[in-house]
Amino acid sequence: MFSYTIIIPHKNCPDLLKRCVDSIPVRDDVQIIVVDDNSDEDKKPSLERKGMEVVLLDASSSKGAGRARNVGLKHAKGKWLLFADADDYYTDNLSKFLDKYADDDTTDIVYLNASVFNEIGESAPHSVSKLIEGCRNNLPNAELRLRYSVWTPWTRMVKREMVDANHITFDELPATNDKMFCLYCSYHARTIAVESDVLYMYFKPTKGSQTDKKRNHLMLDGLLDVRVRTLELYKKVGYKPLPSFYELVYHPHFSAGFQKEELDRKYKQCLEKANISRFQDLCRYYRKKLRNLSATISGLLSKAQK
Repeated sequence: MFSYTIIIPHKNCPDLLKRCVDSIPVRDDVQIIVVDDNSDEDKKPSLERKGMEVVLLDASSSKGAGRARNVGLKHAKGKWLLFADADDYYTDNLSKFLDKYADDDTTDIVYLNASVFNEIGESAPHSVSKLIEGCRNNLPNAELRLRYSVWTPWTRMVKREMVDANHITFDELPATNDKMFCLYCSYHARTIAVESDVLYMYFKPTKGSQTDKKRNHLMLDGLLDVRVRTLELYKKVGYKPLPSFYELVYHPHFSAGFQKEELDRKYKQCLEKANISRFQDLCRYYRKKLRNLSATISGLLSKAQK
């Protein structure tokens, strides 16, 4: 019987996938599911190791990482679910971590600490680190912020029983397919735990992907729908600050190629679905702008004083 299932979507990066899989300790209680999303023939996974299976998606069912993870969920047998991206990897702390939770029957989510690295070898703490620190120090609203301001699946280990009981799945969208899965898991989790040791290394390149920009433009309607559902959940749990629609609809990465009249219509439709006024939404937008500006000024002043 498996205690853990680690689900890894993959497409066209077998060497990086090998690094990821090799970072997972070989254990009888770990199941690894690699879901290949229609890779080129010469780049399909060819790894073999104990407890690992490779599921191949054909072009007709290829819908990005969201679809791949949903297929992985159907094959999962572990009590706990973990998620990794093929170009990331785990640290040596993982084995000790797995020993700790194999027999845990009370916790629903364990939030994992992570670091970010890039192609030139630089690394830094991921934003989840500060949130985990806040929880460990019992800061006001720390748990609420941790539950609802981080929505990457590899920042958590989730009890499979909770996922199955609440029918939680990933959106099958090219972008933001993991956000609602993570938020709904956080919403349904009765008890949580946090880990301060860095367990995961997340790859973030120094230059933004042109592919991502094109993908996001094509998925504007899907992104707006996710934001409507996010807002509904945030209102339900009392989480603030609430996101605005203005920043998404009129963002250059998403709005390029649309006529202004079409964007205005989309914006109006979102406001009506979310039952908020344009004034309320713009207030949220400019409050965020002011917070970001204040943080930038504080950072510059801090550097100047050193």
